[in-house]
Amino acid sequence: MIDYIHNLYRAGATAMPYRPTMLARTSILALAVAFGRSDARAQTPSTAPGVVPPTAAYIGESADTDADALPRWRVEDESGRMLWIHMAAPPADRPSFWAEIERAIDSWNDVPGLPLSFRSTGNPRAADVRFRWTRRFGANQAGTTDWKTDGEGWLASAVVTLAVEHADGTPMSDEFLLLVALHELGHVVGLPHSGNPADVMHPGNRSRRLSERDVRSAQRLYTHGDTVSAGAP
Repeated sequence: MIDYIHNLYRAGATAMPYRPTMLARTSILALAVAFGRSDARAQTPSTAPGVVPPTAAYIGESADTDADALPRWRVEDESGRMLWIHMAAPPADRPSFWAEIERAIDSWNDVPGLPLSFRSTGNPRAADVRFRWTRRFGANQAGTTDWKTDGEGWLASAVVTLAVEHADGTPMSDEFLLLVALHELGHVVGLPHSGNPADVMHPGNRSRRLSERDVRSAQRLYTHGDTVSAGAP
């Protein structure tokens, strides 16, 4: 398993109130790209696993994660909303690059009670969410999600960028890509970071399955208030 540094994550706009037309970025950092390597900084008292007491959901655990402060997609009715995803052509040297991302999409589509679902489209102009790749990031990170909101504060589009290689040129394994894709899709939904390492939305995600807290947090985000689409998020 790849080791992560938890205390260097840049929280970005998930720690700020959302404003109309704001472009926000989240990212997942990954260091120690050699399997089995550890880093002492990952165990500092303020960030070591288990510091944050687990609750039923991490939505509402702090002012920064209150549902009113988080972005959401507009859902017009009880039938839910389809979010169309377009994936760029894969790297020439890795034609199956998007296979694990499709598995991550299936995991989020299986969340009960979430009024969002994802489906692929070959038309980039029709996409709500675009996936693209970069060879590697300059910093020690594996993926980013950029949001854009409309004039009323609702999420309008998202761009997810995933690295093909770690910062040192080591290829991302399929397993690692699944971890990153699960996490970044959580940001696409609108979820913030969790402080519990058992959750996919922990910045150093090591879980290949959504936790109960991930599921409940996504449900809570979209059942906040009288109706899903009442007022701006």
